[in-house]
Amino acid sequence: MKSIGIRIKTQRKLKGLTQEGLAHQMGTTKAAVSRWETDRNAVAANKLQLLADILSVDAEWILTGKSPGIESSLNDFVFWAKLYPDICTVVGNGSVKYDKKLELIPIPSRFVKYQNDKSQIYCVAVKGDSMSPVLYDGSIIAVNPANKCIKDGRMYLIQQNDLLRVKIVHQLPDKLIFRSYNKDFEDEKYNLKDTAIRSSMRILGEVFWYSSLPYHCN
Repeated sequence: MKSIGIRIKTQRKLKGLTQEGLAHQMGTTKAAVSRWETDRNAVAANKLQLLADILSVDAEWILTGKSPGIESSLNDFVFWAKLYPDICTVVGNGSVKYDKKLELIPIPSRFVKYQNDKSQIYCVAVKGDSMSPVLYDGSIIAVNPANKCIKDGRMYLIQQNDLLRVKIVHQLPDKLIFRSYNKDFEDEKYNLKDTAIRSSMRILGEVFWYSSLPYHCN
């Protein structure tokens, strides 16, 4: 990861900070942080150590991508997944059709290590509060469309008619149960013998990682 700006932005997001939040701690402006992250301006020498302390990294890592005595880069510790911020079309076997330039979300590598076909993994932002307090409106989830076979009690991204939903799925011999974490939402039971119901829904992939922090576009 050669860009200083990318390193700053990535570590800021891993720390759960917005540009505004980082700017407040640095005693500067959101615009200044944005210029650092897009490599338009360099971080002043007298602010570099403060930035490193806030981001919990070494100043040398910000500048070079390496920490003293450590040869590995951030790419050894994170997996970069495409984020579809306003996903609306899902096609084929669960792949996503999208034309805009996509942001990459860093996922700790330990969560991806045993996933099948890592090339298919993508992220989306959750809408609504049915899965709170685990997932909030704007939380990021990572989905692996290679894992569509239901394992009882796990979380899945589901296409139901034109709606994308995130639910805990329980499978019985003749029915599916969609469960929310939010106790205000009742279990949804679907009869698998009803062909209309079966044809109206599709498992797009297992949710194997999530961040409860809301997604911010900056």
